[in-house]
Amino acid sequence: MSASNTFLPKLASNQFFMQRNLFRPLAHRCDRVIFSIHPRNSFCKHSTISAPAGLSIPKPFTSLNTSPPTDHVTKLAQLFRREAPSWATKIGVKQRLLRFGIPQHELPGLLTAFMHDVQNGNSLRLVEKSPAELTRLFHDITSPSKKLVIDQALTSFLYTWATDPRHQTVLEGIVSRNTLDRMTRLRTAVDFTRLADSFPQARRMRRKLILHVGPTNSGKTHTALRTLAASRVGAYGGPLRLLAHEIYERLNTGQIVPLGAEAADNYEVDETTNLDVQIPGIPRAVLKHGNSLFARPCSLLTGDELRHVEGATLYSCTVEMLSLDKRYDVVVVDEIQMIADSQRGPAWTAAVLGAAAEELHLCGEERAVPIVQALAEITGDELIINYYERLSPLKIAPQSLECDLTRIQKGDCVVTFSRSNIFNLKKFIEEKTGLRCAVVYGRLPPEIRAEQAALFNNPDSGVDVLIASDAVGMGLNL
Repeated sequence: MSASNTFLPKLASNQFFMQRNLFRPLAHRCDRVIFSIHPRNSFCKHSTISAPAGLSIPKPFTSLNTSPPTDHVTKLAQLFRREAPSWATKIGVKQRLLRFGIPQHELPGLLTAFMHDVQNGNSLRLVEKSPAELTRLFHDITSPSKKLVIDQALTSFLYTWATDPRHQTVLEGIVSRNTLDRMTRLRTAVDFTRLADSFPQARRMRRKLILHVGPTNSGKTHTALRTLAASRVGAYGGPLRLLAHEIYERLNTGQIVPLGAEAADNYEVDETTNLDVQIPGIPRAVLKHGNSLFARPCSLLTGDELRHVEGATLYSCTVEMLSLDKRYDVVVVDEIQMIADSQRGPAWTAAVLGAAAEELHLCGEERAVPIVQALAEITGDELIINYYERLSPLKIAPQSLECDLTRIQKGDCVVTFSRSNIFNLKKFIEEKTGLRCAVVYGRLPPEIRAEQAALFNNPDSGVDVLIASDAVGMGLNL
């Protein structure tokens, strides 16, 4: 198998497969990217898998305006009527409601009345939900987390039903007014049906949302970062502290050429970053060495580290640390498709709805477009969508490594999905091939990460293989 532009293979049955130019940082050094997907405690077991991050075909987001099938209401009502009686008897449910402040002696009567109305169809009020809510709910109850979804939904139905004035006259004979008031306050506190209004500073503005969407190595962050570098007050929000650290360093050292300024011909561009790519007709904008003419004081804010720079009006953050209390000229939010992530998505949602910026640049995959469009309709902000195409070829090899890691070659990058796997693979490959391996993963200190990447990029270092986590799939810049 040659180390050329042509590589690998059968995604549904093989554990190792490769991809050319997944990310630019290794473009001059990395000939193949190999993904390692293996079950726990095993390097090579065949199984049917979905294509992982980096080579997966993105699943389109369900549009928030999609009308659900007409039988959704009927099927959901039947499901909740069937599940409600057993739900009401679970110890965990009762303990939760007790923690929520419902007195123990009032709980049986409250749940009995609720169950009665569920069976009569008076408490679910599914017909009052929007098509988008019904579509999402129907989708969620068919997922592997069905039991959790049903538990959450019935708890929500209980509070909606108990705080409805139409039912409270009857309930006052079962539970105290103090309990009903407490339930009303709790429901109001977690009512996110008008979430956008939680960010009054952003709502007072007429913002411009600029969505840059495209695959890896398409130049979608080029203009956004240059606009940030030229702004008076601005911020970058990314998914990884390593990305935040890189933007912080490059802005402070003047390695990002601001929009409106052009680097002289004798300035050397940085070929080791995918923050910038060669776009036909547009000068490169990330320099290999800093230029004091372009340097902008920038502070760093991540969950692990705060670095305050004197006089800084630019901020580089992980998305969760992006301040929504400041007024900005420009905010850049990277990897916008993370808005759909079940764990971290709320941080991207808050950034889109709450960043008080004249210009909000959102960079990421095209599948995020329907969600951002829907949010822009809610906020009334102007939305501009810029589409980008990949600027370097990506080819799949005709066959896999077939679990034979002795076929690893110089210039290969192996991507695996846990830190323990990284070091297991490093040991295995070095023992079997004699090739030395560098390692990169999300929680590696930035200085060590830079050192490891430099060793791999240097053909004379004696380090020939890179083993990295799936952080590269979110734009980890080496």
